Amino acid sequence: MENTVKALLDLGLNDKEAQVYLAGLELGPATAQQLAAKAVVVRPTAYVAIGGLVKRGLMSQVTRGKKQFFQSEKPGRLAQLLESEKRQILEREQTLKHLLPMLQSLVVSAVDRPEAKYYEGTEGLEALHRVFVESRSKNLDLVVARRDANDVGALTSWALAGDLKMRLIRARQGGRGPAIVAKGITTRELVRKDLGFDGEIAIFGDSVALVSRQDKPYGVLIHGADFAGLARLMFEGFWASLE
Repeated sequence: MENTVKALLDLGLNDKEAQVYLAGLELGPATAQQLAAKAVVVRPTAYVAIGGLVKRGLMSQVTRGKKQFFQSEKPGRLAQLLESEKRQILEREQTLKHLLPMLQSLVVSAVDRPEAKYYEGTEGLEALHRVFVESRSKNLDLVVARRDANDVGALTSWALAGDLKMRLIRARQGGRGPAIVAKGITTRELVRKDLGFDGEIAIFGDSVALVSRQDKPYGVLIHGADFAGLARLMFEGFWASLE
């Protein structure tokens, strides 16, 4: 009997359904109470199992007088049930074949969609700079805006990517800041009397980082080839205007 129950479990029945189904085969038409006693389960459990079997088409219900009797369908019904499940699987496979191209297009769209992340505070900006370093970008277009001409502290962080070619625009509020002489860095200057902003714009790879170093520093990283291409085009125009 245990092997028979195990085989029914392999066909998708649960343990109680298998026991009640076998009890119904042995008893023929029987009440829920009789099935419960034969299957050695409590009556509420028998009712749940009967409901599952009826739903699967493995048990039918007959009313005689005022009593309800339940009868297990012949074993051949199991074969019919399995064939029906096979057909459903084949139908699902066909549906999936038609659905896959559309799902794949959604994945491609998601990959191409720009992604923005927000970084807050000093630790956040350090994390943003790590993203830049780990990108191993060979080229960086950088605008550093400072109200104090002597304050170039953030520049060191952007220059940690090793063998890097950087185009740097230093925007500052009057005065003469310290010259920046470093391998691979080409600098152009923009002096404004009304500059009231401390921050950076960094363009590397397919990413653009916008950094504010006001009282509450924060940064926004936008990753997307189209957005980075547009930012780089604007930088090119800005760069050429400072010749």
